[in-house]
Amino acid sequence: MQADAVAVGRDFKVTGLVSFGHLLSHLYMLALPPLFPYLRQDLGVGYVELGLTITAYAITTGLLQTPMGFLVNKIGGRWVLLFGLGVNALAILLAGLSTQYWQLILLMFLGGVGSSVFHPADYSILNARVGGARLGRALSVHSLAGNLGFLVAPPIMVALAAFTDWRTALLLVGGFGLAFAVVMLVFSGDFTSVEKAEKRPGDSWGRLLTSPRILMLFLFYVCSSGANSGMVHFSVVAFKDIYDLPVGVTALALTAYQGLALLAVLPGGWMADKIENHERALALAFGASGALVLIAGLGFLPFWLVIGVVGVAGGLRGLVNASRDMSVRHAANDVSVGTLFAFVTTGYSGGQIVGPALYGWLMDLGHPQLVFWASAGFSLIAISTMLNDRGGRVRRAAQST
Repeated sequence: MQADAVAVGRDFKVTGLVSFGHLLSHLYMLALPPLFPYLRQDLGVGYVELGLTITAYAITTGLLQTPMGFLVNKIGGRWVLLFGLGVNALAILLAGLSTQYWQLILLMFLGGVGSSVFHPADYSILNARVGGARLGRALSVHSLAGNLGFLVAPPIMVALAAFTDWRTALLLVGGFGLAFAVVMLVFSGDFTSVEKAEKRPGDSWGRLLTSPRILMLFLFYVCSSGANSGMVHFSVVAFKDIYDLPVGVTALALTAYQGLALLAVLPGGWMADKIENHERALALAFGASGALVLIAGLGFLPFWLVIGVVGVAGGLRGLVNASRDMSVRHAANDVSVGTLFAFVTTGYSGGQIVGPALYGWLMDLGHPQLVFWASAGFSLIAISTMLNDRGGRVRRAAQST
């Protein structure tokens, strides 16, 4: 009993520290956009230039994520995570001191370096340190924390800028991250004691790029991101054209989609700990979600019902977040967990690159219904990657014997 209590306490501490760092990393991704009007005025640049700051951040995050996974495999996740959190927070803090645009761009490149560590380091630590019976719930807390970071970033940055100024707002949130890095340093001793045993010496680009299962997971992330992009970026305007309603009304569907997705994350962690075939759960949830999105976009339902339908579609996606992460863990056979997560989650960037341009083109063609057809199509392809998981089932069968 005492040993179980100690294990639960350790799992709680590790999950809490890692997840709060994940929350900060997502907050930092959206720290600048709410401040764009102030930056535009003070730095004398346009919105195109300001948009490139986010591009700079995304470039270094995407390019370095898998190499950071290799580094985690060599030295463990603790120091890589502390380095990344410190660099990320420092870049945001120094952005508050920037007086010229080129300084801001360089700092966003630097911020992306820090941001690149979180997926490989976080998943490596959680996989190594959290008990298997509670891992699904830990992964769901980690996922929820990232979503909360996106959620709280705009109101926090706007409020801080309103009560102080944009420079002080960035100094405060960056300074808070540096302070938390010190807290994590003090309390993160549990991060390393088992993690080194989880490492595998064979991490390489060759192993990542020649494994059919890993490539399927990468494709799943691309398609999942592509499906979600249609709803997040274009559902409001598409519903406006289909139903001829104000955007203030059609935005309620997106609120329901994101809100129920958030609420379903933690129950999904409990579910992931109870089920064995996570790929089947993903296929069923994405199939039902894609079908509901398609129905919502056909235009024959009253809009109050559309809000509910789209909300359920979002809830189904949130429900299988932890199952998605468990599926990636199952595939970590010839490479380490941290490296594998780093590589496959880079697929999110692929979906974000392809999706918005495609959906914008469909809207320009004057066919808003096709936004929902395309989103459902991405979900259908994602399903196919989960159904083709013979290798994962064989590994799980071997592990249970």
